[in-house]
Amino acid sequence: MKYYIIFLLSIGLTSCSKFLELKPDQNMEIPSTLADCELLLNDFTAMNMSYPVMTTLMGEEFYMHTEDWQTIVDMDERMGYIWTDEPVVGSLNWQGPYKTIYVSNQILAIYNKLSQQDKSSEQGKQILGNAHFFRAFAYQQLLELYTLPYDPVTASNELGLPLKVTPDVVPVEGRASLASTYDQVVQDYKQAISLLNPTSIAKSRPTKGSAYAGLSRLYLDMRDYENAYLYADSAWNMQPTLIDYNTLDLYDEMAIPKNNQEIYFTALTGNSGSIGPFYNRINPDLIDLYESNDLRMSIYFQNNYFDPGTYGYKTNYDQSYIGTFIGLTTSEMLLIRSEAAARTGKSAIALSDINLLRKHRFAPEDYQEVQWGNDILVEEILKERRRELVFRGRRWADVKRLNQDTATQRTLTRTIDGQSYQLVPGSPKFAALIPLIVTQLNPTIQQNRR
Repeated sequence: MKYYIIFLLSIGLTSCSKFLELKPDQNMEIPSTLADCELLLNDFTAMNMSYPVMTTLMGEEFYMHTEDWQTIVDMDERMGYIWTDEPVVGSLNWQGPYKTIYVSNQILAIYNKLSQQDKSSEQGKQILGNAHFFRAFAYQQLLELYTLPYDPVTASNELGLPLKVTPDVVPVEGRASLASTYDQVVQDYKQAISLLNPTSIAKSRPTKGSAYAGLSRLYLDMRDYENAYLYADSAWNMQPTLIDYNTLDLYDEMAIPKNNQEIYFTALTGNSGSIGPFYNRINPDLIDLYESNDLRMSIYFQNNYFDPGTYGYKTNYDQSYIGTFIGLTTSEMLLIRSEAAARTGKSAIALSDINLLRKHRFAPEDYQEVQWGNDILVEEILKERRRELVFRGRRWADVKRLNQDTATQRTLTRTIDGQSYQLVPGSPKFAALIPLIVTQLNPTIQQNRR
């Protein structure tokens, strides 16, 4: 049984390696060309929709009643919802991003063996940029789930991730520091910025704007607000557009168009029944943040017919119930630029960005320009983040980041079967437990502390 489990796990992590190393007959060619790299990048499941769903499940946007929680089949999800210390058995939240990293590394290895002519071609540059972007994005998702919040004072001594930058299946020795892991992601994003074009063939492929946006999100998580502002500004200037919610059908269950003009890059989490419309109820304190004439109330939420007086989330930037959309959008960049501006003394820009966003979220007759003073500016911008970025995979990262500051700390609470569970600021549980099979197969990978 043990070897069967190891075999199954190995399929996910090494299938591409076997494909590259084995040649059962002469009609099968080992990938070695730019065309082969394109085929690897076209694997939407591996590259765009296998990211961790647990960051959505463990956040505070929704709650479950006991009877719904008890029907969750996946025990890892059930225990993750209440932040328990039970060992994690399933490996998909870990394995999915590492498969993306593996494919990215394989593409980089193929690229390094190409002729100079192929390397310097436009196609070669775009493939190289794609590989660096996808590796950065995948590590970024793992950082949000499996590591503690970034603190520049302690990052060199905190545990980061096992860093793999080659496609071989030789186990990585231990975990890099948190500082080194963030440095790797920054380096990959900057390399992608230098190579990618302003446009791509599809939203599933990154652009220069995507790389700017990913790096801005990373710097926000690092609380490096100067750089968060600079890269959000660059991303916005590459694609300065918003959806006017007045043009959407408020009664449509999937009102936000797929592949719309706000999206830089499409990415989805894996599937989870735990965050489906028949389980979750939106937290009342989130609902209370919306003004009655805010179009987002009708576009994002619906009344739960099975539980009157509660709301469920109904839409998705990918028009799909399969996973949560965690991709990069212009509205998120506008919010990052606004918050970073407010934190770095550029209050006029901060207000201008918020008003631009809100103008696209209210009917013309209901829109009113806000004039928040500096004493409440950051607080109000953070509320706007919550109103806008619902079920976009951002709340978990935001709580981790904001709990580093006593002014914005928040204790998360959930109640199941009459028992209350809390996640307090400073808790080691903000770094989820690494799947048991990972630490068993490679004992040098240190488990997160409890």
